Parts: sequence; structure tokens; C-alpha cells
Amino acid sequence: MAGRRPGTGELFVTFLVIGVSAFGIAIMQAIRSVPVKRGWLSQEEIDEGFGLVQLYPGAMLMDLVAYIGYRMRRIRGALAAVAGFAAPSLVLLLVLSWAYFTYGAHPEVRHLVVGLDALVVGVLVNVTADFGAQHARGAVPALVALGAFAVGVAGQNVLWAVLGGFLAGALVRPESGVAGAAPAAAGQPPGGDGRPAGPGVSWRRLAWAALPGIVVAGGATAAVLAAGGLAAVTADMAKIGAVAFGNGTAIMPVLQQDALAHHWLTLPQFTAGVGFGQVTPGPFLSTAAFVGYAAAGWPGGVAAGLAIYAPSVAMTMVAAEIYPWLRRLRFVRGAITGVMAAFTGLLASMVLVLAQPVLPVPAALGLGAAAFVAVRVLKWNTLLVFASGLAIWAVYLAAGGTA
Repeated sequence: MAGRRPGTGELFVTFLVIGVSAFGIAIMQAIRSVPVKRGWLSQEEIDEGFGLVQLYPGAMLMDLVAYIGYRMRRIRGALAAVAGFAAPSLVLLLVLSWAYFTYGAHPEVRHLVVGLDALVVGVLVNVTADFGAQHARGAVPALVALGAFAVGVAGQNVLWAVLGGFLAGALVRPESGVAGAAPAAAGQPPGGDGRPAGPGVSWRRLAWAALPGIVVAGGATAAVLAAGGLAAVTADMAKIGAVAFGNGTAIMPVLQQDALAHHWLTLPQFTAGVGFGQVTPGPFLSTAAFVGYAAAGWPGGVAAGLAIYAPSVAMTMVAAEIYPWLRRLRFVRGAITGVMAAFTGLLASMVLVLAQPVLPVPAALGLGAAAFVAVRVLKWNTLLVFASGLAIWAVYLAAGGTA
């Protein structure tokens, strides 16, 4: 049980530091270890929270941050923790978006972006292989992943693949594939005063926890009904955040399809945005800010960067209150297993699409293969891969290489 409850200021600063300094897998390690080291929660409670945030849509790591903040200081704590964690990557993505759309038309920049595209593909091939090993084991998950891959390659609405995975998993219940899902623990999440909530659900606390969700739903509805690019990208990012499961990489295929369908980005531009999300610290899904900037400038970037996370952060507050009941529903874990299998297939289809501009350029193809080896075999972190890869590509271009 929690030994010390930090204030909202400490929560903000703690996750701000993580958001500034953590890349790749180190983000998960920091989120899971820092609250334990500071005596806020036990490792068992953190792992239980990690299992919880896989049971509903949204970016898992951002939702885990919200869960920790909510456990400490309820709504204020969740908002403070999320704000600190999201701010660095959002600011950096907006600056990079401005630079890209201001100077990206220069030939030198376009040629450099080809190398960035190759590195993105190499890193994502490794991620796809990991997803397949983790989420496509067994006959049912493998078939779901294959079907989702076909949906993605055919250019159909990827949400149909997600729905199919959800139903297949719920009906067949291949529960063993839920990554990181913690088993039901004896302890209950505490209420706002830090005391155990008990075996039932507090309707008063649940009503307060639902308020942020009501605000988010109202804002998303207003965006849907309004006209203009800013409203459209805000509504679209809120929709993705409300229905897509997994981490940032798993949600990326849905983001890609919508960004291209609305003509906010071309495929090369989207690939560059994925690269920017990889090389900046903090949550990877802040790539949504790049899409928003393309759609509606600075206001669109800010709105998209917030809207992609808002629905699931609001869900987390409610989930933290009803978890004693929610974790007893066996079909839920099976459903999420099916959804993650679907995202495995969708991720593979996205990689195939992103690789198309790289394949005709032998040097870029070699760079992508080197990136794959670096992360897969040499175990380099993604920041080192992108920094060294772009440096090599710049030298190649300076020596007269073609892209």
C-alpha cells in the first residue's frame, strides 16, 4: 500500500523529468520504478495498474502515468502527472513540425528525410517482430493478426480489424497472450484519502471520477459538430484515443490511415512524423501533434497532441475506481488479447506501406537493415540508432550519394 503521497507539484516535476529524459523502453522502466523508489506505491500495485490500463483503449504508458497520479491525488494528481509527462514531447514535436513544414521542401532536407524514413522502417520491423512473438502466438491470435494484415494492405478501415480481434478474443478467450497483465491481487485501489476502497464501488467517488470523461466527451462532440481543420483534427484524434488499444506504436496504423485519408499528410510526411516521435523523449504517440500541425498549424498541433490522450486518461480515472469489479470479468482479458493480435497485423501492414519509398533506394534499404540489426542484435536504444544513422546518411549524401 502507498507509504507516502506526493503533492501535485511533485507529481508534475517527477513525470516532467521522465518525459524529458526517457527514451524507448526506458520510459516504461522509469514509470514502473520511480514511484516504487519514492515510496508512493509498491511494485505489485504498479504492476496491477499496468494490467488495468490494458483493459481499455488508449496509450498504455500515458494511462499508467494517469493511474499513478490518480492513486496519489485523484483527479488533480492524474492531471498533474499527465501534464508533466506529455509536455516535453509535445513542445519538441511542435518545434520539429514547424521546422519540417517550413524547410522540408528544400532538396537537401528531402534527401535527408529519405534516410530518416529508412531508419523508421528498420526500427519498426523490429517492433513488429516483437509484437508478433508476444501477441500472435497460438492459432486464434495468429489468424486475427493475418486477417488484420490483409485489412491494412487492402486499405480498408482498420477499426473493422480491431473490432474483429475484440470479438474473436472475447469469444475464444486466449487469455495467456495479455502482455503485462497482472493477476488479480488481494489489495484494492485506495480512495482519494489513501485508504482502501473496500470490496465494493463507491458511487460518490465514481461520480467525481466520471467528470473528466464528461468534459472530454462534451469537447469531442463540439469538435465533431464544428467546422474547420482545427475542429476536424481534434475530433479525429479524440476518436483514435477513444478506440485504439496498446502503446503508441500499436496505435500508429490507425493514425496513419486517418492522416492520409483526410489528406493532412502525404505518406513521406507521415513517415517523417513517425521518425520525429522516435527521436524525441517521452510518449511516442505525441506524433499526433505533427499531424495536427499539418492540419491546422500551431493550434492544431496543440489540440491534436492533447486530444489523442484525453479520452483514455479520463477512462483511467473511472477504471481505477471500478477495477475491483472489472478485473473479475474474464472475457475482458481475452478481448484485449484479440485486439493486440489485430494491432500486430496492422503494424506489419503499416511497415510494408512505409517501406515502399525506401525500397527503390539501395543505400536507404541498407541503412534500414543496419538499423534493424542495431536494435535487434546489438540492442542499441532508438536514440542512438537514429543519431548515428542520420549522421552516416548525412556523410553519404555529402560524399555525393543519391537518394
